[in-house]
Amino acid sequence: MSRVKKEKKEKVLSSAGPVSYKRSILAAFEKQSNGRICPLCKVKFSLASYKSHMNECNVAEDDDEIEVLATYTREEAVLLRAGPEIVLGEESFSEITSNPKKRRRTEKIEELESTSAPPNNVVLGTPRPTTCNENLETSLQSSEVTENIANHVRNIKTSPDSENHRRKSTRVLRSESQQGPVKKESATIAEVIDTIDNFESRTANTPLPYYVKCTIRILKRVISTMKTDGTYYSDDFWLPGDIITFYRFVNELSDGAKCLLVRLFIRKPVWYHLEKLEQKYPEVQNINEVVVELTKMEFVDDDSSLKSLEEALKISDVSVLKNIAKKFKIDSNKNRQETIQSIKCFAQSQQSIFGGTGSVEASVLKALKKELGTCVKIRDGFVDLFKCLFTVYCPVTTNSANVIDNSSATNVYQDLLFMMLSVENGTVQFPALNPCPTITSFYKDRRMLMEYVIAKSLETTLVLNMSNGNHETALDLAIDAKEFLDQMPEEHKRYYDSLEVHERKFTPIWVHTRCCGHATTLLEKQKKYGMAVEWQRDLLITNKDVQLYCIDSRGLWWDRMLLNLDSHLKEKQECAKMIQLAINDPSVLEKELLSIQDRALKLKEMPPDFRPPLNIGIPKKRVISARTIAKSLGDGRLNRFVIRDDEKEEDVECSVEEAARRWYMENEGYTIGVHDEGATWHTLFGLIFYDIIFSTEEGVASTWHSEVQDCPSDLSNTLYSKRKEKFEDRFEWLGEVDQEVIEDNIRKIWTLKQNETNRECSWKHFPSGVEDCVGLFQCISRTALVSIFRRLAENYRNSRSGFPDLTLWNPEKKTVAVIEVKGPGDRLSTKQRLWLSVFADNGIESEVCHVEAQNSRLLV
Repeated sequence: MSRVKKEKKEKVLSSAGPVSYKRSILAAFEKQSNGRICPLCKVKFSLASYKSHMNECNVAEDDDEIEVLATYTREEAVLLRAGPEIVLGEESFSEITSNPKKRRRTEKIEELESTSAPPNNVVLGTPRPTTCNENLETSLQSSEVTENIANHVRNIKTSPDSENHRRKSTRVLRSESQQGPVKKESATIAEVIDTIDNFESRTANTPLPYYVKCTIRILKRVISTMKTDGTYYSDDFWLPGDIITFYRFVNELSDGAKCLLVRLFIRKPVWYHLEKLEQKYPEVQNINEVVVELTKMEFVDDDSSLKSLEEALKISDVSVLKNIAKKFKIDSNKNRQETIQSIKCFAQSQQSIFGGTGSVEASVLKALKKELGTCVKIRDGFVDLFKCLFTVYCPVTTNSANVIDNSSATNVYQDLLFMMLSVENGTVQFPALNPCPTITSFYKDRRMLMEYVIAKSLETTLVLNMSNGNHETALDLAIDAKEFLDQMPEEHKRYYDSLEVHERKFTPIWVHTRCCGHATTLLEKQKKYGMAVEWQRDLLITNKDVQLYCIDSRGLWWDRMLLNLDSHLKEKQECAKMIQLAINDPSVLEKELLSIQDRALKLKEMPPDFRPPLNIGIPKKRVISARTIAKSLGDGRLNRFVIRDDEKEEDVECSVEEAARRWYMENEGYTIGVHDEGATWHTLFGLIFYDIIFSTEEGVASTWHSEVQDCPSDLSNTLYSKRKEKFEDRFEWLGEVDQEVIEDNIRKIWTLKQNETNRECSWKHFPSGVEDCVGLFQCISRTALVSIFRRLAENYRNSRSGFPDLTLWNPEKKTVAVIEVKGPGDRLSTKQRLWLSVFADNGIESEVCHVEAQNSRLLV
């Protein structure tokens, strides 16, 4: 027995000769790697994915290389693939048992090609359940369907027109009855306006979220308001795809889909978990159906479009990352960033059996998407298009400079919608007309508008990368901005140059120029001072195309370039030469001019005949002391001042300005004092000149673009020049009219506008209301008031900031003072020095108060 087993084992293990290459595992691997090419889209796929691709590969209905042979339902398709049904009966049994010889599929196709029967028109009805008596009839119908399709194939193969086409396909399209309603493929602006009117009438009493109604209101106002040249943002301005997007958004999307789409629009255009969106936005009912609807309408992408491992990792929380790490045997005992880095390294370093890393990364991405669940991302085209609408509606509010200047303005589009709601509810009033009769009118075509929107996005991304320390990425974006400036068509440059200054601010050339300015700051942070000087010289001297743009930044660029040349590069002679050019630049503001003058006076290389352009005195100084907490509380603040609260009978923490205000109120005889940084002076200016500053008359109507503006768009540029005659008349009136008349005018404007939000008037800084404001006016001499307001009006851009911290007055004694407060180690800025000099020259008490720290053992 053992001998027999041994012989059998030897027989099995013995070599039966060499295996042919075609049957070897190497050949199998080679066949798998070679893959197959899809006959429809001509894309190569592996054998494993070829079949699934063929089930999903779609052909455009308007493809001129595809001819539709027949349409059939899913049930009919199953019937066609199955062939004639098996019928239990004598006749059918005899036919089945005949067992015809099996043939290869290629032989069957060759037989079809060799036949020359004419094609038949196939009209298939909806299949119904069959009875036993109908089985044979159904079998014959199925055979006829198969024959008809074969005739269609034969017709294509024998048609002479087939030679003029690169490829033909027998692929049939799904029945229209299974596709649902046919989408409208084109629309006009008039149709969009009609659908908006229908929407507004339908939702007049419907509790639809405000952000949807306001978005549609923006759309209607943009496309239906006449521009200053008598034209509209009509069909010839937008692309056909834009108009049909407007139409589908208003007319074809459900209310829930509108809600989710607008919510995604006002957020960052990144991937989001569907579960988290469902939790965050409970007003969106049946969110899964909503996502399917938006995906079908091509407004959003679902997770099938999530192809980047980097993007998938960004939206993964710690639990998801740990599960993925455990699945691929990666150390999961790390924080989120370290785990992400480990997964990325694993996906990029591990090789598949074919020697590449792509399949490993795809496997990680597939597992990650499975852990994440459904994800959605709004399409970039929709985001850019609706940013264009919001920009035209209110370019002032949506300006990217607002995000840079105001860190709290993180989402200008969401802020705009909320302001519209506040105006509608009556909780906020603005000086702009409501409804505003004018619209932004300086975009000649869609390209200019889209370039400006893209430029704003680039600047926002650049600044964000700078703040996050991604200096190389930020510099690459700045280089893109510079390339845009170099490649801009001359026609566009000439047109932008012809615009007024307050209109140029909302053009792509202005934003890209500002991006180049950000690049100089970035290079200085990296201590690449030579490169920074090259960029600054290009902006200020070399590139003549940008001389009319970012004029409020040119003084700063001059000042920074001189600092780099003088202190960092030690090029003293070159610095002296640049100082002469900077002083002669008319766009340099006084504050930068004073800084340049200070550097010139210290530079030995300056010519002996140099004369300072400005002459300001040294401000009066006062030193006081205030108690501070001796113990550090761990937040990095060195001086924490405290004052005594008599009501609570305890010491409380306060700012250095409040400590100084208390000291002046107790020791200098002032009865009213506020820490305002010039807000009280701006309020007086706004009340006395209200009808001029916020005028909406024909000559300045183009400075108002929407109902939510708190000031005219030219406030910082052409405020005085466009209204010079009226300002001069008011200055003359202010110097001659009786005191009581001005006081009555202040009370009248205060009463009418005290609930209004505008750029000039700050109502809260007067504790007792209008009488405190009138009391301040009574303490200021008429000549001083005219001089201060003239400086503010004629050069608002230069003088709007830099006011002293404190304003103190005593209505009974008719005394007033302005105090600039400096804590230990603080220094005066050039703007503050200028304003202190102006106040002193006009007889108003002004001084710098240095507060010294006096340690206290008390710790509250």
